[in-house]
Amino acid sequence: MKLSADSPQVTLPIRGADISSLKKSEDKGGIYYDENGAPDDALKILRAHGLNYARIRVWVNSPDGYHGKSQLLEMAKRCKANQLKLLVDFHYADTWADPGKQPKPKAWESLDFEGLKQAVYDHTCDICSALKAQGTPPDMVQVGNEITNGMLWPDGKNDKNFDNLAALVKEGIRAVRDCSPKTLVMLHVDNGSNNEMCRWWFDNMLQQGVEFDLIGASYYPYWHGTLADLQNNLNDIALRYDKDIVVVETAYAFTSKDCDNYENVITTQEQPGYPFTPEGQARMLGDIITIVRGVPNGRGIGIFWWDATWIAVRGNGWDPADPASGNNWENQALFDYESRPLPAMDVLGRL
Repeated sequence: MKLSADSPQVTLPIRGADISSLKKSEDKGGIYYDENGAPDDALKILRAHGLNYARIRVWVNSPDGYHGKSQLLEMAKRCKANQLKLLVDFHYADTWADPGKQPKPKAWESLDFEGLKQAVYDHTCDICSALKAQGTPPDMVQVGNEITNGMLWPDGKNDKNFDNLAALVKEGIRAVRDCSPKTLVMLHVDNGSNNEMCRWWFDNMLQQGVEFDLIGASYYPYWHGTLADLQNNLNDIALRYDKDIVVVETAYAFTSKDCDNYENVITTQEQPGYPFTPEGQARMLGDIITIVRGVPNGRGIGIFWWDATWIAVRGNGWDPADPASGNNWENQALFDYESRPLPAMDVLGRL
């Protein structure tokens, strides 16, 4: 792969980790260690390795009682104490929301469209206002998670037009601006290597008059095309839209082995030149960082590793409605199976 022209070897302004699983992991007995094997706060470990941002998802009424306002407020205080800025990822759902599913929260199911718009505004305003009131206003907010195909289906699905999706997103953005004017607003799509999709999506949102600050894109090498595809897309949309860009979700496995007797999502999808080893994981991340750093006009400003702290802990599985479910992601965390930092953590924080 030929990367873009040489760019200054400066550390990216945003070096982040999604830590959404951390609170539940700790409550269920998860312990994190530094390189010397001493137990320590995972946030302190991440900060010591050079990370400066944490991303936390928010669900409306999760079946397990986590991923809600109370945990977010607690974690926001801890982030501030560890000098980590905060990105709040609004899912507008009670569980996972992504391109394949954008379920309405149960409490919103009977609302008409005007009611849905109001619910989006109220929920967003409630979270942002509570964070601001305790002295931890969000530095950045995602209005929706991977909303490539819309949100709050079927009302906000954008398979026919973008009118409803844009109207819902505008309410979320309005709430952020009203409650916390200094907070940056990101719009987030999946598949950061798909230029046709990104152009289609952001062209339509801008035509609808949606005003936002940052472009967020997911990039998982085993799902989303080559590194060259990622580079071509990020370079193009940086010039096309003249907005800062963050690869707000990425990950790669450090092993193909399982740790909790629950099959992982990624087991055999190694990319050429990037084995599922700690070194291969670090090399993949380093090359993604090189691409982001090389985006024209300095518009590539950061990367977040997805759920970096999701180690294998009984009771902290993928299904919030099933306490017995296992973790299908632990081989892609930034902590190894002894809960110690992996080399990729240093790459993310220092490169």
